[in-house]
Amino acid sequence: MYEPPVIYDRQPEINTSDPIYPHRRPRLRTFLIPALFLVIHLVIINIVATVVLLFVMFSQMAGGNPLEILTDPARLAELLNQLLSDHYPLITVISSVFLIPAYLIFLRLQRKKDACYFLTEKPLMREILPAMAVTIGLLGVINLWFSLLTHLQESNAWIDRLMTEYAQTAAAFTPANGYLWLILGIGIMTPVAEELLFRGIVQGELRKVMPEWGAILIQGFVFALFHMQPIQISYVILPGIVLGLLYAWTRSIWIPIVIHVTFNLSGSVLPALIESDTVLQQIVSISQLAFIAIGILCLIFLYRKRKTQPADEWVVLKGRML
Repeated sequence: MYEPPVIYDRQPEINTSDPIYPHRRPRLRTFLIPALFLVIHLVIINIVATVVLLFVMFSQMAGGNPLEILTDPARLAELLNQLLSDHYPLITVISSVFLIPAYLIFLRLQRKKDACYFLTEKPLMREILPAMAVTIGLLGVINLWFSLLTHLQESNAWIDRLMTEYAQTAAAFTPANGYLWLILGIGIMTPVAEELLFRGIVQGELRKVMPEWGAILIQGFVFALFHMQPIQISYVILPGIVLGLLYAWTRSIWIPIVIHVTFNLSGSVLPALIESDTVLQQIVSISQLAFIAIGILCLIFLYRKRKTQPADEWVVLKGRML
């Protein structure tokens, strides 16, 4: 006797350990949206830098003819490089004032359409403290990397040239105009802006069309390449990937923000504060090296305690997962 098939009205099974979305094919916006915001980020920074440098340059030449320097390209380039180095923290503060609200508006609009686009769960103390330990461990790994580069530059002209260029770039992360702009710009506002851009927007777009691990790797490499300077790229890749991992595991943008702020304060502001005390510098370096093992253990802990997407949170609409 024929029996009609039973059709169950239920949601499909979801692998909650990996993707937040089922795999979709990449669309134009997958690449267009991240590229657009990366360009906006660079454009805003360059516009602000140009305005600030012109204002400072002309104010310093108020007693003479400010147009005279335009006839000497070499002197002009030297002056602009010096001004950029001296005022870079201030430039980052002003740029972030424009960028952070723009990113937040876009992310909030996307979150209204898709709750999984921008992850903003309240962080737990059991996540914050291990994440900060991971940050210090990352600084220890980077110290080891720089020790290797310093050793290699003695016998490798190419690495020596790159290290010299990096030293010139790093000169911008000094308190030439006071610690306020350094702490506010490099230590706080830049990390917030970059987390909203790379973990919020870039990783948010990528996770819609690929497994989370793929989105983490790609955004980590994009984050590193965005820094442009080769030495900086080489040591930013690992933190970029870790930031993406912890963002996905904790489902909270606040965790990578805390890590990034801690990283920049420890890696840029703290060295500026203790640059005249070699003993304290050694203590800090040894502590960071000791935290490598602790950071690995904390990373394992955060992985084991990671939050996953419950299947009952998925919504089925017109045959598609949203």
